[in-house]
This record gives sequence, C-alpha cells and structure tokens, in this order.
Amino acid sequence: MSAFDPEAEIEQMGIPIYYLNLQDTIAAWDAEHRKVYCTHGLSSAQRRSALCHELGHITLGHRECMFGGSTPVAAIIQERNAELWAARKLISVVELAIARDSGLPNATIAQAYGVTERMYRARLLAEEEDERRWLSPLNEYR
Repeated sequence: MSAFDPEAEIEQMGIPIYYLNLQDTIAAWDAEHRKVYCTHGLSSAQRRSALCHELGHITLGHRECMFGGSTPVAAIIQERNAELWAARKLISVVELAIARDSGLPNATIAQAYGVTERMYRARLLAEEEDERRWLSPLNEYR
C-alpha cells in the first residue's frame, strides 16, 4: 500500500473532515463551505478511497456535486474525473503493473493496496485512458 494519505492531505489544506451518519452517500465535498463529510464506521479502505475521491474534487476545483439533488451532466463528469484522479493517486503505475501481472483476484489486490475493489477497477480504467492518450500520437506516424 502506498504511503499516500488523503485524510492528511485534506487536513493540511485546512479543510475540516466531519464524520457523521450520511444518507445515500459515503462522503461528500461541500465546496461552498469548504468542508468534507464522511460516513463514520467505514473500513480503512473505504475511508481512504472515499476521502481520496473527495480530495480529487478539491484538487480539480469541482463545484457541482452528486450529493443532495439533481445530477446534471457536468456533475456526472466531475464524479468520474474525481474517481480516476483518486485511483491514480492511490495506486501507482508500478503497483498497477505488479497487480496485473500477479493474476490475483481484484478483491485481493484491492485489499493489498488498501483501497476498495471499485477504486482498483477505476485504476484499471484510468490506465486504459492513459494508454489511449499516449498511443494516439503514434497513429500520426502511420
């Protein structure tokens, strides 16, 4: 598991994290009030993954939120971008290569890296996007 600690990163930014009973969500970034809310009682992998996702929203400057109402296209795109950003922060390219070569089940890999299985799947998706981005300029030479 990488040493990256999203909880510490958020706190270093001077943004408080409130742990409480949330309904219909695990965590949320309140951009207007500059607060992060997180459901208490989560496993360490759930908390780490959720807080890193919210850190993604903060870092990427997201203002829209899926929490508490409508789901405009912009908010859906922001959710996806925050998830992929978090996945890249929590699992390095080297860790991902080792995981893919291991042949182990996704749940086992996720547990080893201290993330949820969903976050590991997001990292696989992020890698596919990165590969497409890197390989597309090569098509110009054909």
